[in-house]
Amino acid sequence: MDQSISRYIGTCMVLVGLILSGCDTSVEPEPMMDTALDTELIDIITIGGQRGLSNFILPDSDDLDAIPQDPLNPLTPAKVELGKLLFHETALASNPLHEEARGTYSCATCHHSGAGFQAGRRQAMGDGGVGWGRNGEGRTKSATYTNEEVDVQGIKTPSILNGPYQEVTGWIGKFGIRGPNRGTEARWIAGTPAGVNMLGYEGLESRAIAALSIHRMDSIEQTLVMTHPEYTALWDQAFPGELVSLENVGLALAAYERTLLTNKAPFQQWLRGDLAAMSTAEKRGAVVFFGKAICEVCHTGPSLNQMDFYALGMPDLEGADVIGPVDEESSLGRGVFLGDASENFKFKVPQLYNLVDSRFFGHGGTFRTLREVVEYYNDAMPEIPIPDDLVPSRFRPLNLTDQEMDDLVVFLSQSLYDPDLGRYDVSSLPSGNCTPVNDPQGRADLGC
Repeated sequence: MDQSISRYIGTCMVLVGLILSGCDTSVEPEPMMDTALDTELIDIITIGGQRGLSNFILPDSDDLDAIPQDPLNPLTPAKVELGKLLFHETALASNPLHEEARGTYSCATCHHSGAGFQAGRRQAMGDGGVGWGRNGEGRTKSATYTNEEVDVQGIKTPSILNGPYQEVTGWIGKFGIRGPNRGTEARWIAGTPAGVNMLGYEGLESRAIAALSIHRMDSIEQTLVMTHPEYTALWDQAFPGELVSLENVGLALAAYERTLLTNKAPFQQWLRGDLAAMSTAEKRGAVVFFGKAICEVCHTGPSLNQMDFYALGMPDLEGADVIGPVDEESSLGRGVFLGDASENFKFKVPQLYNLVDSRFFGHGGTFRTLREVVEYYNDAMPEIPIPDDLVPSRFRPLNLTDQEMDDLVVFLSQSLYDPDLGRYDVSSLPSGNCTPVNDPQGRADLGC
């Protein structure tokens, strides 16, 4: 029997005993009131006991042996700690187009805890951006950079939370050699971002290595970071006997990213046996999620995601506030990477934790609330014209009631929300720089 189910049965037996004995149970009322709802939810999630609740439980972030990892990049405490510092280190901004931007941005500029390790704004901005504002929303283009020079993407920055459960990464999944990318070797073209796959790593590692070049952080030998005593000591522990290299910097970053797990979310606590972790409305929403709304067909496993790609007709990153035209890859999706028109308009199923830390949803960031996203799935009407044969058959009206949609939003926004992502931040950097940005306006905004 699954251990989580055993804990539930034990809890229920204790509650029954308390009731029969006349003990005061008012301090823990919700588990008693929701026993039938909990039982219903357990039955739906476990498919009548055919699988365990453990299929959805995230490991502890410091239990490195329990975290899925690339066999070519085994996790160690030293490597994770080095990656944590480098991820937030603005001194890694070592190859900007203009000298003024040197040392002013970091990986955390576009993936920070305050935004659920997304960007905090609809279009992320690395080199060429200045300022921070609130939660990164105030970052703007430097007046000395043209639209063509600033480092922006044509698609909304995806969250990097719960990355160990993604064999391939990115909205179109071009990074990584396993899973859906087996057999795509012909598309790993040297000199392109996907060419990094020839190194043989999984998605997180491949993306981290490629991102250093994509985001102009690849002049490692020109930065003081790797000559600082604290970094030197950590490097010797993480990569004993190995010289500093772009590849190993990427591996350290990926090691840290593999520990970014939302294991403190209420749903995770409920799965571990804490009946009071979710409210009645959250549990009703979970019943809708795993039941009538059939969300779990695509959003499953510990991170509630999947390595599949679907054409749902969601709008692209477009509008007056978008810098530069949206490129073909960002518009047509996986079909561009594969060179296969039958895969056009398809984007990867995302993980679902801490979505509400950002105010932008969908690959184009065009939805502003989770309710809008739920309504879109409920109506199942593609907003942009795509060939009918590309729309998945399961994308059909769900006929959810307003109450069911409300409950589903509560589950998505509250049950899947880890309130303590700040535990993954750093309090200071060996370089003494500010993070996640370090330009004059950004430092003023951050108060550092």
